[in-house]
Amino acid sequence: MHLWSRMPKRLLISAAEPSGDLLAAELVAALRKEKDMEVAGIAGPKMRAAGVHPIGLVEDISVMGVAEVFSHLGAIKRARTLMKQAILKGADVLVVIDAPDFHMPLARFARARGIRVVGYVSPQIWAWRSGRAERIAAQLDTLLCLFRFEPELYTKVSPGFDARWVGHPVLDRVPARGRPDPHLFGLLPGSRLQELKRHLVPFLAAAALIREEDPQAVFRVVVPDTLRPKLGDLPAWVEPISTINGLVNARAALTKSGTVTLELAAMGIPMVVAHRVHPITYWLGRLLVRGVRHIALPNVLAEKEGRSLQVREFVQRFSPAQLAQAVVGLPVQQSIDLSGLGHGGAVGRVATAVTESWRG
Repeated sequence: MHLWSRMPKRLLISAAEPSGDLLAAELVAALRKEKDMEVAGIAGPKMRAAGVHPIGLVEDISVMGVAEVFSHLGAIKRARTLMKQAILKGADVLVVIDAPDFHMPLARFARARGIRVVGYVSPQIWAWRSGRAERIAAQLDTLLCLFRFEPELYTKVSPGFDARWVGHPVLDRVPARGRPDPHLFGLLPGSRLQELKRHLVPFLAAAALIREEDPQAVFRVVVPDTLRPKLGDLPAWVEPISTINGLVNARAALTKSGTVTLELAAMGIPMVVAHRVHPITYWLGRLLVRGVRHIALPNVLAEKEGRSLQVREFVQRFSPAQLAQAVVGLPVQQSIDLSGLGHGGAVGRVATAVTESWRG
């Protein structure tokens, strides 16, 4: 008796990093409201909490950057093998979330065996390797895009391909900002260990400099519970928290790049973005990335839609003094145009697209 034998609907789903883990968990929760099904895949802690049977773990393969991937090649190969074994057992649909280098071979493998494949989150073809658009379209049945400008990137090279703008779940995910506490600041160094190692020290040093100007300043550092032991001994004026919701009354935030910048923007919290990667990854990025000059997603959206930049950002080279000065200089209110993310209800639209796919 194989994994799917007792269930009327069979879903395989795979994520490869923390933000994908959250997207997948939200999707599974929405699907379970409507359908009786069993779900398995490459799962992170949020997916497992949502009831996804873990074929493999997101934590084993979650890396960012070309150089960093090499140290995880064994784990990545094992995870892909496990997913292929699950595909051979059969499924009604396979959902793959971003991470095209990991997921497109699985998509091709599944479609060759008659399984429909839905991609959730467009790879960043607007930043690098834009020639992938036609190949990605050939390996998926449907692609669900978070940003307004993305579907056209596929349909113009693959007319008839089902690329849809569903909007971004971040708009439903976070609370609105409360009354700002002028002495409360957020630190968001990252949800991966490698990010924490590169950002925590300069972020804490910047926080110490802010306290020199405002001795009442206190900070909340947002890290997953799994990384809490890696924080070490924090100053008494720094409190670790596990979710961004704990910053609802923050005066401002210092954050790494990524989805978290959209979460802060949706909450209405002014931010400064600073990000470092492995030097080799940075060097290769300078060679390969074309058409995008910024790392903060609010700035990427603004650039693609012809608007002025939204937030201050620092890439690779920055000092604690620069970061502290930028944070202190933020306005109390920072209005950021998020129209490119659509409107609420994105997860419901994604769930509808997935159920349409397995009916098809």
